[in-house]
Amino acid sequence: MRRLLILVCMCFALISVCRGQGEVRVGVLGLFHAKEFVLEPVGRRAVSIQGRGDGVLLNGEHGRRSAAFRVQGNSILLGGLSSPSWRAGARDGSAIRFRLSVPGRIHRVYEGRLEMEVHHGELTAIVIMDRELAVATIVASEMPQDAPPEALKAQAVAVRSFLAAGRRHAAFEFCDTTHCQFLRSPDDVNSRARDAVKATEGLTLAYRGAPLAAMYSSRCGGQTRSLGDLGMQAGVGYPYYAVACRWCREHPVQWQTRLNPAARAPQPHDESQRIQKARQWGWSALPGSAFEVKRDSESLVIEGHSIGHGLGLCQFGAMGMATGGSDFRAILAYYYPNSEIQPLR
Repeated sequence: MRRLLILVCMCFALISVCRGQGEVRVGVLGLFHAKEFVLEPVGRRAVSIQGRGDGVLLNGEHGRRSAAFRVQGNSILLGGLSSPSWRAGARDGSAIRFRLSVPGRIHRVYEGRLEMEVHHGELTAIVIMDRELAVATIVASEMPQDAPPEALKAQAVAVRSFLAAGRRHAAFEFCDTTHCQFLRSPDDVNSRARDAVKATEGLTLAYRGAPLAAMYSSRCGGQTRSLGDLGMQAGVGYPYYAVACRWCREHPVQWQTRLNPAARAPQPHDESQRIQKARQWGWSALPGSAFEVKRDSESLVIEGHSIGHGLGLCQFGAMGMATGGSDFRAILAYYYPNSEIQPLR
């Protein structure tokens, strides 16, 4: 009997490990600094919520239909129950569809399992979701819906590589903002994005045998950037290379921002300064790192011709290459020189 128990435990442990290998932990809705979240089931399956010694069952058709998590000190209240953290999923512990809301501000639908924690007086919502579903969701969030299939495939490989290269946060692996990669709801994923993910399933970009955290931006302005170009120190990872982008040169984008003449101008191609000023002035004020600074009698004038930091894949350029007949492998080889495509291990 004891041997049978040990064998059962080992089987459950193996299932848990295998499940974790194909999943990512994404911190969601963190920009709202929420002190309350509302969880609701989507569909007929019940949502099981477990805390320290207590549990709640939500059923979308009968009985309790929602649960509100609220901060109380270092604990989280769920109705009259209190726990330092809560876990939610299907009754058998598998993934489930649910709606998560910041009351009066935003709601999104997710597919996965939910963990609710408290950090620095705020709730931290973490969705544990299938990696390939995360890739499809990010591709649909980051690329235009009408992008050519080979450009979508290139984007899918870059996204998967970023997720495979390692975590970027302490409490979870990735966030759902452009600090990591923009992620919305699986409901927003169109079939073309799913097809691109399926066609490249398991493929990543690698540098010296290890997945590289593939960076990409919207429009490079005619040439992508190296880390040094942006005032960033190159480490032991992928160095990034500056490559010409014919499609951005042939179809330039122009933007202009006028500010108080007393404003302190950032340095062009200094990504840390751009981010700092964009947080102060708004992201639309400095959408790209390639710009010129001028002054007239009334304003500080910033004129730019790129969108994003300019590292790695240029999404507009990738769409241009795909339209011209290049496949996703050629696109990735062009924007990530000295990298290789390999299956995720």
